[in-house]
Amino acid sequence: MSQFKVVITDFAVPDYTLESDLMKASGLDVELVRIQAATPEELFPAVADADALIVQWVKITPAVMDQMTKCRVISRYGIGVDMVDLEAATAHGIAVCNVPDFCIEEVSTHTITFLLALNRHLMQHHAHVKSGKWGGPPGGAPTRLSRQTLGIVALGNIGREVARKAGALGVKVLGCDPYVKPEVAQALGIELVGLEELLRRSDYVSLNCPLTAETHHLIGAAQLALMKPTAYLINMARGPVVDQAALYQALVAGTIQGAALDVLEQEPPSPDDPLLKLDNVIFTPHTASWTAEAGEQLRRDATRNVVTFLKGQLPGPIVNRKGMGF
Repeated sequence: MSQFKVVITDFAVPDYTLESDLMKASGLDVELVRIQAATPEELFPAVADADALIVQWVKITPAVMDQMTKCRVISRYGIGVDMVDLEAATAHGIAVCNVPDFCIEEVSTHTITFLLALNRHLMQHHAHVKSGKWGGPPGGAPTRLSRQTLGIVALGNIGREVARKAGALGVKVLGCDPYVKPEVAQALGIELVGLEELLRRSDYVSLNCPLTAETHHLIGAAQLALMKPTAYLINMARGPVVDQAALYQALVAGTIQGAALDVLEQEPPSPDDPLLKLDNVIFTPHTASWTAEAGEQLRRDATRNVVTFLKGQLPGPIVNRKGMGF
């Protein structure tokens, strides 16, 4: 029997050669088990005696942790850890790690891609030509980017990189983040303001925050009503950061001009979701982080978190470090 059991609970691709090779190269005696659980119930019996989990999307609930007798560390394939109950993990003495520098380049570029597509009315022009027409596309003339304002909600690694790229295009950048000091924002070329002011002044609002109790439905009917009728909402965070029913009503009523969404409240969405029927929304299927290089980094670093911990050392990115007393 191996000294340690590590379970990969779920991942987008079936191959786990990279993870296996890193475990072997570590010198640890590890049994690496791969399952593909979609619900907490499907985790058992595989995780009951696991020393560590590597998780993508399946929820690791308090009930799951109650039944794990040996688990010491959970490593997330990603930045956000909203699928892991952090309070329960801390109470069970389980360290939760992430990959905080994952997909910074990819998601920031995707955000700017959305901004440019919205500014240039790209999807409307594409549909116009595909329908056999030419000249005089709907939507009117775009506004110069240099005369527009981007508001970024959350100035973490990705939000800051979005600001840098947007600034290079001549866009004025506002930022909202209660954890960032004004002098830090100023050094990044960002005017730090409150959420309400950001919503009122921005032509594009980009959500780049984690999903927490604090940010759940951060953008609802009241917040959307503050935005300009010509403004666009870009959600690069998590679907539940936005009240999707309120967003649908705002888009139908013309409260805002449009939206670009990489995430939705329900993923995958129901085929009859009314939001999918709207022409003033651009969708991508939660793929903003996707490049071959980012995927390799994600798998490598998530696995290294586990290896480091099982060797008796502390990985850098422990999300519940304070609660664990490290």
